This record gives sequence, structure tokens and C-alpha cells, in this order.
Amino acid sequence: MDKRVLSNISMAGMLRILCNYKKSGIYNIETSEKKIQIYINKGEIIKIIPCEKDEREFLIEILSSLKNFSFYFEEKNLEKGLSLKMCIEDVILESARRIAKQGGCELIREFLLPENEVLKISKFPEEKSIYIKFTSDEWNLMSSFDGSKSIENVIIDGGYNKEKAETILYGLLSAGLIRRTRFKIQELFKIVRGELGNIGFAIVDAEMFKNNIDKSKMGMKEFLKLLASLENSFTEIVGKTKAQLIIEKIWEATK
Repeated sequence: MDKRVLSNISMAGMLRILCNYKKSGIYNIETSEKKIQIYINKGEIIKIIPCEKDEREFLIEILSSLKNFSFYFEEKNLEKGLSLKMCIEDVILESARRIAKQGGCELIREFLLPENEVLKISKFPEEKSIYIKFTSDEWNLMSSFDGSKSIENVIIDGGYNKEKAETILYGLLSAGLIRRTRFKIQELFKIVRGELGNIGFAIVDAEMFKNNIDKSKMGMKEFLKLLASLENSFTEIVGKTKAQLIIEKIWEATK
């Protein structure tokens, strides 16, 4: 793979993906001062070169260095080595804290999602074990994303300092602890309320309850089921043609 910076993913985010997908090979990071090789065997970090101190502390320092860096991965089979037993999600969160202390908020903005994106807490595979030490701000911000609120809403409603919240978001996103909601439920409610007022809002809630749909876990199958139910309910109020137009508008805005 050519050496390059992937503009839509952070250096930390790429490392987390390699570990979570149990890749084997060498993750190469080049900064203005040094070249680092992180050896990964089936998703476990087994060696970091060069490293003259505690490996976890060294990795945190590298992931919090965001100026003039590039990274690339060489996929290859490695000789089996002992895992350094680092929880990569915990390391990434700590690197985000370091970035905040260093005043690097501007540097992480290119890796953030638009403020209108609706997020939810990620699920992990059953066999994965994680051990993370959260700050209260990190936990409170993360737990605010229930699949129905945008980044902007969470920051405003929670009264967070924007720069501080953005740095925490960078850590949570890079660590894969929160992710995009497949469908922008907030847009659905906005459109229905605009077209039908409060009664439309109430109908959506009623149809979700009737169909046993959890808006924070809704996938394509549940979404299509909800749209079919909503079209039937809307037809009774505004007629078939108007109901179809509303459903089409929801589909375009939320898919």
C-alpha cells in the first residue's frame, strides 16, 4: 500500500480497525521526527519499534502526535509473539485527552463527522473483551447518543464546551465506541412534524411501539417495516397520494 494519509480516518482509527478486524502485519507510522512500526498478529499488538519506554505510554504519545504524519499497513503473516495486552480503545481515549491538553483541537476537526450526524453507541462482538477507564465527561457524552440525537443537539442540550466535546468525540469515534446511526431518525420526526404537526409525531411513536421497533437499533428491515406502517396510517389522514409523498421525502432524507 502506498504511503498516504487517509483523510476520512484518523491514525488512531486505522489502528483500531486493524486490531478489531484481527489483521496481521506491520502498521507503519511516519511523523516529522520518527518512523514507527507496530507489529500486529491477528489483531493483537505484539511489538512496537523503536520503543525505549513502556509500550502503552509510547503508543499514546504517537497517537497524540497529529502534525506531519502519514501511515500505511503492510499485510503479512508474522511469527507468533506475545501480545502486549493493550486495550486499543482505552489507549485511543487517552491519546485524545493528551491532544486536548496540548491544544490540538483544530487538528482533529478533519476527522469529525458533520454536526447534523446522528450517532449511537456501538456494539461489540460477544468474544471481545474491553477494559476502558472513562472520565465522567466521556461517559456522559457517549451515553447521550441514543440514535435519535445529532452531535449538535447533544453538545447544546448537555451544555458542553464545544472544543472539549469535539476532542472527546474524536476519541470516542476513533475508538469505535460510537458510530453513525444507519437512519437519521431525527430527520424523520422533523419531516413528519412539518407535514402533519404533532399528530404526525405521535403516529411515528405509536407505529414504532406497535411494531416493537427500537429507534436506537433500527436496521434496514425495521426501517422499511416502519415506512410501510406509516404510509398506511398517513393515508387515513391525508389520502394515499399525500401519504406517498411524505414517505418518499422521509426515505430521501434518512437513508
